[in-house]
Amino acid sequence: IVYCDSLFACLFFAIRLYTSFVLQLPAKGERQINYTMMVFDKSPVVLLALAVVLMSGNVANGFGFGMSNCVRRSHSRVEMAAGEAEQKSKIVVVSPPGGVGEVAAFEAAKRGSHVRWFVVSSEASKNVVLSAPALKAVAAAGGQIELAGADASSLLLPVEDANSALAAVGQWCGAFDADGIICTLDAQEQAGTTLYSRSNSADGVDVAQQLKDAIRVAAREAAKTTKKTATRIAILSVDDAMSSDSDTEEGNAVSKAFSSLLNKDQVSVPSSLSSAMSTDANFKVTTLRHGELFGTPESSPEFSPFVKGPRKEPQIREEYTMRAVRMDPTLSVSGNTMSMGSGYSGTVSSRLSLGEAAARMAQRSIQFDDGMDVSLTSQRGTETPTTGEWEEEFARVAEMASAGPSGSSTVLLFKAAFENVPDSERLADWIATKWAPAVMRTYDIAGIRIGARPVYALRAGDGLVEIVWQQLVDFKSQTIGSMLIQVTDTAIVASRGPGDAGAGFGSVSRTPLNGEDVMVRRLADAASQAIEKGLAVKPAVKKVKEVKKAVVPAPVASTMVSSGSVETAAASETGPRVAGARRS
Repeated sequence: IVYCDSLFACLFFAIRLYTSFVLQLPAKGERQINYTMMVFDKSPVVLLALAVVLMSGNVANGFGFGMSNCVRRSHSRVEMAAGEAEQKSKIVVVSPPGGVGEVAAFEAAKRGSHVRWFVVSSEASKNVVLSAPALKAVAAAGGQIELAGADASSLLLPVEDANSALAAVGQWCGAFDADGIICTLDAQEQAGTTLYSRSNSADGVDVAQQLKDAIRVAAREAAKTTKKTATRIAILSVDDAMSSDSDTEEGNAVSKAFSSLLNKDQVSVPSSLSSAMSTDANFKVTTLRHGELFGTPESSPEFSPFVKGPRKEPQIREEYTMRAVRMDPTLSVSGNTMSMGSGYSGTVSSRLSLGEAAARMAQRSIQFDDGMDVSLTSQRGTETPTTGEWEEEFARVAEMASAGPSGSSTVLLFKAAFENVPDSERLADWIATKWAPAVMRTYDIAGIRIGARPVYALRAGDGLVEIVWQQLVDFKSQTIGSMLIQVTDTAIVASRGPGDAGAGFGSVSRTPLNGEDVMVRRLADAASQAIEKGLAVKPAVKKVKEVKKAVVPAPVASTMVSSGSVETAAASETGPRVAGARRS
């Protein structure tokens, strides 16, 4: 833009004000960037797409602005990159600016995928800021990423409205033929702030609810045009209601009746993100849930590994100190929701880890069953999980989800594997005397007022710890259930056990006990603490040996023909000294 003449600069500035969509880009020489302008006939809604062509070189000097119902782009480089990306996996991401959606888009691109990221923005914030190092990392991996966006208000208008951008979502995403689609509601405008912090706009519109509705509508339109074999990933909070619970017939009927009366000029909004992506009964949506989110995307210019910049004694951000992850099934084996409760019970999830998990799942680099519902928890650790560790986590989730109460006296709740436990009895004593009492004194457990709750922990055998659930029945304390924590030489295994058989609680409960979800997730923290305290050894990372392919040298091609053997000159039998010659 700096090197353009004044007339072109004025034209670009006028269109930039008209669209009210700002894209802050790296300076010249940072990365090859091509602009794409999408202008739809009879519609003042303009979608801007930023196609980042991952090739070395200077900033492209060709800009195409189309005034008809078509898409014009810079030539040569874009077409060549599109031809090279035919063999790559194609991923569609629908999300607000920043947050988990940005992490998932760039993580998939850094892994070599061709990504199209559709940004749903609010009226108050339309900034998409990308850092040059992130684009260089994508370029080094041979990936590609394209951006397009629209206002939330324009997505809630019917297709017949001239100001609607709803049809544009399906056109842009449908022509892509994606192998996977990722949708999330998480939005992060700046470090530590979210777009949902704004309550109402000047017109009295609930900005947060409007943005969520627009994302669900955009996700539905994008999912409609995605092929049937595509992987569908919905990123939601653990506190969000399950789609099966929220999509009741009576609730849908009432909501549709009110929406038709109050919002005649708006499209129908899906009740949840999962239902929006499941446009057909045969489509299975995989749900990836999280606790309280933290962290800033690495592609943001505000990203820094230090808190408040480098200091004499620097403080490292949590994105680097809590890289370890743990995956757990969101549903118990009996089909009941293992929710974290209000405030997520202290459980946190890193946006960087969550976006990486979503990208790996969409690319199918991890084996998992479609339609599963899992939650991700971040734990202490400075090393990012390898591909083998991700596969082990998902394999353990599948094992826990398949375990059932039929034919067994316990229900598997938790399992953490170690390389070695030097002293299993010492670790069991620490769990019974230190960890369990501290957790049961927290507000999440001590604040239970109705029903049973965990009361005390005791040693019940070799390496076995039993946490007892009691309830006041007829002014008498009755044991209605328990949690059995078995410490072995290589793992910690927690299961749900029976209560007092004499009081009629001899069978294992088919529903989660009060506070059981809190104990399970705090037990995951206990596994990390055991490694830090030296009570257990972290499992070794399995390194996959790369098989070196034998390179066959290409045959030497030459147009020269040998003339046969060449006779060499015979060496003289006697030298000058032997012949009696003298040096001058």
